[in-house]
Amino acid sequence: MNKQKTVDSKVLAILRECPETRYDDMQLILCYYNRYSYMRVGDLPLEDIVNNYKGYGLPCFETIRRARQRVQSLFPELSRQCSGCNCGNIRIVIEVS
Repeated sequence: MNKQKTVDSKVLAILRECPETRYDDMQLILCYYNRYSYMRVGDLPLEDIVNNYKGYGLPCFETIRRARQRVQSLFPELSRQCSGCNCGNIRIVIEVS
């Protein structure tokens, strides 16, 4: 359970600092791995990451995805579709003379 809270807190920090990770799980995973690994994981082949993530001391993709869901349910302002703002509403006005 302690590790889960650690993953959640790290995901929370990433979602606050990198808004693009709120919409794309793969961006979130890459950012998480690069930030919290002792090496630059983004430069490794995907096959190596998938087969050796435990050896690198990293959580699996699904753990990070689930942590994002938990964090976004607690902090709706960090969700994919934030409530309380008009970011989803676009108004286009065309004036014809």
